[in-house]
Formats: sequence, C-alpha cells, structure tokens
Amino acid sequence: MLVQDSPLRAHYVMIPARFPETIVERIDPASLPADWRDISARAELQQVGTTWSQRRTTAVLAVPSAVVRAEASYLLNSDHPDFAHVEIGAREEWLTDMRLLRRAARAAGV
Repeated sequence: MLVQDSPLRAHYVMIPARFPETIVERIDPASLPADWRDISARAELQQVGTTWSQRRTTAVLAVPSAVVRAEASYLLNSDHPDFAHVEIGAREEWLTDMRLLRRAARAAGV
C-alpha cells in the first residue's frame, strides 16, 4: 500500500539555539483564546506574536505548542539587544522517519 507522505517528507531544517532563561517571555496557555489550538485562531495568535515583536520586551518568546502539549515553540527577535545572548547552532536537514508514517497510517485505518 502506498501512503501519501509528501507533506511530511518535505525538506525540514532544524536549527538549534541556546539562550538564558532570563531573556525569555513565556505565554501562559490560559491567556490564549479558548480555541487557540484550532487553525481558526491563527490571526489572533499572529497578532500576539506581532505585538511582542513590536514591544521588544524580550529577545525570546516561548509559546505553547499546539501539537505537543508538553512542549513550546520559540520565537526569536533579532532586533532586541539581548539577541546577542542567543547562540545559534548549525543547521541540520531533517526527514520524517518512514516508520512513523506507517504507524500513523495503521492508526488511521489506512
């Protein structure tokens, strides 16, 4: 059986970054709209990021992950003076492991 995997097999790049916690602002999920995990909240969430970027209060914004509840995504503001404390690592190509796609297809009944 052929599983369509082109969206997941796109060429992703991961770039590690290290930074001190003192330059991070964290978004509390309770402060977000009730539907923040839904695509319909996109515009409102983008405005949260835009406002943070324009205010320039911190160099890093930690936002809760809509995909993995225990994780966060990080926005970096290179215009903030504390961005100098962010250490950017080497980029790494990343491809989805095909075993994960097969498991996902089985779970979905495909």
